[in-house]
Amino acid sequence: MNPKFKSFLKYLISVALTIGFLYFAFKGTDFEKLFEILKGANYWWVLAAFPVLLLSHAVRSWRWRYLLDPVKKNIPFRSLFSSLIIGYMMNNVAPRAGEFVRPYAIWKLEGVSRSAAFGTVLVERIFDVVSFMILIALIPLMYKGPLSQAFPWLEETGIWVSIVTILFLVFFVFLMIRRDIVMKILKIFTRHLSERQAKLVEHITHSFLDGFLFFKDRKNYFMIVLTSVIVWALYIVMMYLPFYAFGLVDKFHLDFAAALVVQAISSIGILIPTPGATGPYHYFTIQTLTKLYGVDGDLARSYAAVTHALGFIGITLFGLYYFFVDKLSISEVMKQKDENNSTNANA
Repeated sequence: MNPKFKSFLKYLISVALTIGFLYFAFKGTDFEKLFEILKGANYWWVLAAFPVLLLSHAVRSWRWRYLLDPVKKNIPFRSLFSSLIIGYMMNNVAPRAGEFVRPYAIWKLEGVSRSAAFGTVLVERIFDVVSFMILIALIPLMYKGPLSQAFPWLEETGIWVSIVTILFLVFFVFLMIRRDIVMKILKIFTRHLSERQAKLVEHITHSFLDGFLFFKDRKNYFMIVLTSVIVWALYIVMMYLPFYAFGLVDKFHLDFAAALVVQAISSIGILIPTPGATGPYHYFTIQTLTKLYGVDGDLARSYAAVTHALGFIGITLFGLYYFFVDKLSISEVMKQKDENNSTNANA
């Protein structure tokens, strides 16, 4: 299949998913009531959540430094934070684009191998899924109501996501440790290539596996786990503060435990490939608030719309700032994305 057509098809599917989830999220909305709720919200509480979001990304950048340490030591925090924010901005444009733009950005700023950086980004995604699994496991402790009736598919989804994630993790760690096996497999696929092309494929593969070298450095394990816990704790705080903006604490007695449950279930939207989780985030957040906590539908929709807009607009603006200040090239970014599509098409 033509790589450009494949890329277009993927984007078309993501747009269709966005529209579909938004339709079901806002189906039956009383827009006059919705606008009244939005007008009456206390946006100081919403704005208070934005520094928490930036702090969570700062801690993510700090964790990324530990993952990249075996590849290049003492990478400046400024470069890590800039690359991460630019990556998240690109995710708001096209789903999963940030996973490939972020390695390009850190290579441009610090000369870090793009393949190795991509390996660490993949590790981050595995950490995120593991964190999601832990949050799902905590839900029965935080919510005593009829969870299985409201979301009968939740437990089964968590099990399957856990199995796939663990298998991927074991697979990549095995490849990193047994590179002799990787070389034998590579030679089977590269024997028909020229010597130059074969060496290039081997170099990219080894660089990618370098992104998993942090597993060999046990002294960083504690800091990686600690920063991961802090990141998700900050995410929960970010969900909790806007409860006050819409009176959810006083009217429905939503507390920090409720924020954890909303964060856990809304995180499912991140797994669905739409730009900036638009659509799935709204749908799962609204469903959680209405089905589990009895929040009025339009009030839940207002909360979902505002919290999503806060992150989407804020990160996009910060990402654009770093993109132009660090003098990244739009053409190079698009080339990076196209190269990735071509690689996937040939794989």
